[in-house]
Amino acid sequence: MKSRFGKYVVLGMIGIAGMMLAGGCAPVRVTEQYQKFNRIYVGWMDLGEKNYAAYGYGTKGEWEQEIKSQNIDSLQAYTREYMKRWNVIGADSKTAVITRDQNTLVIKFTHVVLTPGTGQLSCTMSFYDGGTGKLLKTVHEAPSSVDYNPWGGYSNWSFSGKLSNSMYGIAYDIKYNLTTD
Repeated sequence: MKSRFGKYVVLGMIGIAGMMLAGGCAPVRVTEQYQKFNRIYVGWMDLGEKNYAAYGYGTKGEWEQEIKSQNIDSLQAYTREYMKRWNVIGADSKTAVITRDQNTLVIKFTHVVLTPGTGQLSCTMSFYDGGTGKLLKTVHEAPSSVDYNPWGGYSNWSFSGKLSNSMYGIAYDIKYNLTTD
């Protein structure tokens, strides 16, 4: 009898663990002030095109491509991962302008500081009502640029990898600032 009970307990625990991995522990709850929005517009993070040499890039064009990739393929993509129930859109360039929309929460980044070598990023993140332009919240962010890989030390140590880790941290902080969990 004990053996059968133990098997059911183990199978039940495996099933619960599988559900948690597949769908997360619980759905996130959006804080009340953001519930009216169904779309997030992630603004462009200006990383300074002219500073390409300080970050180890041979040409301004190479650094501009990296900036574009970090904004679109990292920051916006990671925000989509964290905010799955929202329609996440974003700027496609530094000069992009979003039209006013009452259903859109606009996130803008200012005072961006990127440290050469470490990829350490800090910025001010501001949340705006896309319909009225009213500032709803401002926070300062400085996520870690180092990502620990539990299967064997640290992951991507390249400058681009460290910067991508910082973008992942910013995306997490967007979720953190919009939700109660």
